[in-house]
Amino acid sequence: MRAAFGREFRAQDVSRGGAYVIRRFDAGHVAYREMVLPAPLSFTKEPQGDLVVVSVVDGRVRRTLGREQGTFGAGDSFLGHVPGRPCSGSSAELHASAVTLPGELLARAAAIVEPRGDRPLRFTRHTPVDDRHTAHWDRVRAYARSVCDLGAEDVPLIVGPLAQLLAGAVLQVFPNTVAGHEPILADTRDATHSTAVRATAYIDDHAHTDIGLADIAGAAQVTPRALQYAFRRHLGTTPMAHLRRVRLAHAHAALKTADPLDGATVTGIAARWGFLHTSRFSAAYRAEYGRSPRETLHG
Repeated sequence: MRAAFGREFRAQDVSRGGAYVIRRFDAGHVAYREMVLPAPLSFTKEPQGDLVVVSVVDGRVRRTLGREQGTFGAGDSFLGHVPGRPCSGSSAELHASAVTLPGELLARAAAIVEPRGDRPLRFTRHTPVDDRHTAHWDRVRAYARSVCDLGAEDVPLIVGPLAQLLAGAVLQVFPNTVAGHEPILADTRDATHSTAVRATAYIDDHAHTDIGLADIAGAAQVTPRALQYAFRRHLGTTPMAHLRRVRLAHAHAALKTADPLDGATVTGIAARWGFLHTSRFSAAYRAEYGRSPRETLHG
């Protein structure tokens, strides 16, 4: 427990009964932790640069964050820690998960939502907007867990987009000062055909690497929102949908040349090119090429 939580962690009357589980997945940009802690526990966390979203499966948590206090039970999600503020609390018979994101990742996500940077990112409430947003976070968190099950080394092209997805979901789910602003006029002016050409060239050259919307926009020398406008206006799609189609083409080429007798599998090739769910990959592949990826591999 000390190795997982650091010296800030304190336990009270730790029982010998019950199973203690701490499972951690760390890919640099994002950390996912699941914990089952039967004993009454207390914790403190000094101001740091990360944000932690806690989702309670069972048990109860009391948390003090700045001047805000809260008690959370099964089905609740909340901000357990925000950058630059201390927190403390206690738990009893806790079964929960925690997603940890660095402050700089949130700042980049905020810049996508609000390119002007007129307001610093600050969370105005530490619980989701409503039940619908809580359900959205639960779906995103479940996807993070599925990546955790695979392991970062097996899905290198998924880890970066996963971190961006989680950061974007946090801005959607938890009320803050930057989400919901209207785009500036410059974004629409930059949505030119040449912007789309620069972006597609970058995608073609870097589809095998861990790139996301912000990387593509930077290469095209526009804001992410302007890039999205350019793709809709001139290509009838989105930057990330175009990236998926390029990676699908690479997966198609890999399936055609791979030998199943050497251990090649549809799942392995799909994961190598950023497709985590084999069933979704198969559906997209069939829609694009008129046959299943398995037929291509064994053809």
